[in-house]
Amino acid sequence: MSDLNLEELIDRHLRGELNDSEKERLTELLDTSATARQEFVEQAHWDTEFAEALRESRQSPRDADLLAAGRAKTDGQWASKPTFLRLLLGAAVVVIVALSAGLIYQLGYPEAGIPETNNIATQRRVSDESIARITGLSGSLIWTGDRGQIVRDVKIGTELAGGTIEGMAPDSWFELQFNDGSTVMISGTSMLTFADLGQKHLRLREGRLSANVAPQRVGKPMLIHTRSAVLEVLGTQFDVEANLDSTMLNVSEGKVRLRRLSDGSEVDVPAKHHVTTDTDDDLLSVLLPDSVHEWKSQLHLKPGNYGKWQPATEQQLASVKAIPLILPTAPKITLYLAGLSIHRSDGSPVVVLPGSKFVVRGRLRSEAGVHFGIRVLYPNGEFAGMFRGDLHEKQPLSAMDRNGRFEEVYELQHFTIDPAVYDRRDELAASPDGLILDGVWAFTYIGGPSGLEITEVELVPPGEN
Repeated sequence: MSDLNLEELIDRHLRGELNDSEKERLTELLDTSATARQEFVEQAHWDTEFAEALRESRQSPRDADLLAAGRAKTDGQWASKPTFLRLLLGAAVVVIVALSAGLIYQLGYPEAGIPETNNIATQRRVSDESIARITGLSGSLIWTGDRGQIVRDVKIGTELAGGTIEGMAPDSWFELQFNDGSTVMISGTSMLTFADLGQKHLRLREGRLSANVAPQRVGKPMLIHTRSAVLEVLGTQFDVEANLDSTMLNVSEGKVRLRRLSDGSEVDVPAKHHVTTDTDDDLLSVLLPDSVHEWKSQLHLKPGNYGKWQPATEQQLASVKAIPLILPTAPKITLYLAGLSIHRSDGSPVVVLPGSKFVVRGRLRSEAGVHFGIRVLYPNGEFAGMFRGDLHEKQPLSAMDRNGRFEEVYELQHFTIDPAVYDRRDELAASPDGLILDGVWAFTYIGGPSGLEITEVELVPPGEN
């Protein structure tokens, strides 16, 4: 195992130099330490912003020399000095401020509710004018303004001049409409930073975003940044999913240009096509496959989820353990919740049919009713609603075997609108029939922890046992 410290591991990751054992070490640190996650976010944020500031501006030879000098130093010369990255970032502040005209203002980035502590001079807002307003939201959300103020009680109709919105749970979603009519929506545990200084800049830190973009000004496309790609959007409908090492783009209408950051390769993705960056092969746009009507989680692959992932052992299957979620509207209520995003490597949408059912398998330490919900999208990728499978009748206690294992079945015909979106029932879908499955979650509420672990969730189409 590598002897590198956290800062060195992150720096080598950002340069694409980690070997397999170092990648495993960094993943372990990020999984188990909130401090490590905050350090990673801060370094990745500055590394990306600095590189983009230099790349997108007409830098002077002196600026280019500064960047080259910073990256030319080897691990042997500087890696042992923990202050190196901070010194480089200090120089970066000087360069970015000098080049700030026309650049996106520097936004605070929260991690677990903690704002960045950068000097306020690097976060100056160019304008206090509203660029967008909130047109829909649900679930646990945190909005952080460009000066670092944290607001949990965001409301529909609120005008925003920019900032960062973070969905804190699988049932979270947020819709934003820009002044030109373009709309973007994040769902689940996602984080989006947005600004518009004559050109829209968005940064999807993680999670899923869908958008319906109005035609943009000539030479001023909407730019969406992820950790692995930059999307250039003139006007179209699409959705994009981003995680630590990959970006997946599905285009419904129009065309989106995607540039992979690792090698600079580009591809134009037309309607009904998709592309993913998590390959070493040529970047190719592929026709979206036909929809499928069955799906099964693969937790051994550690997919995007909400909860504590636990790898398989000789005695137990891989699982996602529920973690506490305090409801912002009811701070005295704590749910123990686990969630999964829906992902297929071939990009095919998973469509829920009438007569389908969901089977949830897992473990419990205490007797509890396991409540289950789903999030669905329209075919164009827009948010369609959330539904619960246990509201018609009181959820019975799950039957456990002597090892605490349980299996629950939820028939689609019994699903009803989730209370979290009931106030928008006239705008959203009345049922999930025929819609695209985007996420699932399960939780218990017994006044304390139940030990809930999800080992598998399966969508079974009509007519199958």
